Amino acid sequence: MMNKNYYKVTFYIWLLVILTLTSLPKLHTPLDDSLNVDKLGHLFVYLIFAYLFMKMHREDQYRAKLKLLIIFAVVLPFVDELHQIPIPGRTFSFYDILADFLGFSIVITIYSIKLKNGCYKINP
Repeated sequence: MMNKNYYKVTFYIWLLVILTLTSLPKLHTPLDDSLNVDKLGHLFVYLIFAYLFMKMHREDQYRAKLKLLIIFAVVLPFVDELHQIPIPGRTFSFYDILADFLGFSIVITIYSIKLKNGCYKINP
């Protein structure tokens, strides 16, 4: 089992990767025209972000951290899209926000179900 410090370091590295990649001009791939890889990328980037965020905390903190993660899920995708407006080749996209939110939502749903089913020892 990985310790919390591993997840903290990985979380902050992942956050740095997100900030770096979203600050670069639009990256074009050969798959841009045939598949909408961009939306899958958004979903998985924020799914991993949310997972690492939850894993870097103790299980008895999950209920409070889930509430914070829900706030992140609403705010971060919107802020991410706004910060990309002045970057060449980037545009504001509500579909990107939805993909980001879906990534968060998957992790929020899984942890909510686990909490409801008593999978974690939670202090009242």
